[in-house]
Amino acid sequence: MKQSLGLLEVSGLALAISCADVMAKAASITLVGLEKTNGSGWTVIKIIGDVASVQAAISTGASLAELRNGLVAHRVISRPGEGILSHSVPVQPEPEPIPAVSQKEMATEIALPEAAPQAELISCNLCLDPACPRQKGEPRALCLHSGKRGEA
Repeated sequence: MKQSLGLLEVSGLALAISCADVMAKAASITLVGLEKTNGSGWTVIKIIGDVASVQAAISTGASLAELRNGLVAHRVISRPGEGILSHSVPVQPEPEPIPAVSQKEMATEIALPEAAPQAELISCNLCLDPACPRQKGEPRALCLHSGKRGEA
């Protein structure tokens, strides 16, 4: 599927962020960035995605910017040339695939550290000890471990 490029230029950073938010919620697009342009605090919002999503997002963002009297310009380039999209969008290298490892190899490669013996704390969350006669809702003083919280 061919990517398309959408550009929306508005007056002011706060309006640009608001428009970018509305555009991202309106359609399935990728926000490439916000770029400050020369003149009166204008900011251009760059998005990419499939043609229909970019058109929907740009029209939504343009209508919001027009309502707030900050729309400068908007444009959707449906199928930009080879050089256009590569210059306007930073290219990220593709991640290297992880080699497949069998479970036997994984078991031999991964050495699990032995569990250190832990001191047994009395966690009398009233009371978690099956030998304790105290029932839920009764006074804490009836617990076997009353006064021994956090001690080994």
